[in-house]
Amino acid sequence: MEKLKFTEINTIPCLTWNWLKMNRASLEVEASSDIISEKKEITASKKGEVVYLPLAFEEGKRYEHEQVIRAEENAEITVIMDYTSAQNAGGFSSIKTKLVARPYSKIHLVKVQLLGSNYVQIDDTFGECDDSAEINVTQISLGGARTYIQVKNELNGFASKFKSDTAYICENGQSLDMNYLVSHHGQKSDTKMQIKGVVGEGAFKVYRGTIDFKRGCAEATGDEQEETLLMSKSAVNKSIPIILCDEENVAGSHGATLGRLGADELFYMQSRGISEEEAKSMMKKAKVLAVSGLIPSQELREKIEKWLESNQ
Repeated sequence: MEKLKFTEINTIPCLTWNWLKMNRASLEVEASSDIISEKKEITASKKGEVVYLPLAFEEGKRYEHEQVIRAEENAEITVIMDYTSAQNAGGFSSIKTKLVARPYSKIHLVKVQLLGSNYVQIDDTFGECDDSAEINVTQISLGGARTYIQVKNELNGFASKFKSDTAYICENGQSLDMNYLVSHHGQKSDTKMQIKGVVGEGAFKVYRGTIDFKRGCAEATGDEQEETLLMSKSAVNKSIPIILCDEENVAGSHGATLGRLGADELFYMQSRGISEEEAKSMMKKAKVLAVSGLIPSQELREKIEKWLESNQ
């Protein structure tokens, strides 16, 4: 075994007060000295390509995966990545994914994490868009003990676009740390980010979401919205939505909604024969299924539903 130490994970571009402990994450973890590594390069040159990359993780293993996904001019591609392991498996996984969208191209990246309850994962995604190019990232995180997700995108081209839809369930002592950052360089570029999730018993979740309007990105637009449902008094949630602006003629907005399952909702459901536990289960599923519906794979959508059923 080898002790791994990471001191700069998910660092935000504009630091805030240190006492908030949200500027960055750190990690120390023991992992196998034997590394199972894999690198893939995928290039799309036409419209409508779909690539499925299932990643199966075994007990006690250490994995390092890298992918480079390119969409040539006018091409469209969907890449679906599915991380799974046995329910109680443990290990360490590091994933780096680079997305390159050439002019008028479109990339849809899907990442679904259904790892065992003792797995630790660092998952980085970095994208760059040329003129009128678009990158969509659909991400669902349900398993694992500690998960670190980072999604960065550079909107370099005129009228380039980035869209992300994220769903998660973080409960039973899980830790989830997320950092989303989109930098606008191109004029009339656009960002839309939505994140929905549930934080439950003994869980700790951090979300950092930044839209950065760089000088020269006139008429750029950006919007990020977060919805968090707290299911326990012991749940810890930290959110820091940020808009940075170095250009006058732009429009940016953000919002964060934090709530609990209220007495009125519970009374309404219980009056119709739905128990409190069933009500909580329904609310958790709703957050995830709203995002999983964007996945263009019925098989994977059904797999997510089965996971939700078996882990309630």
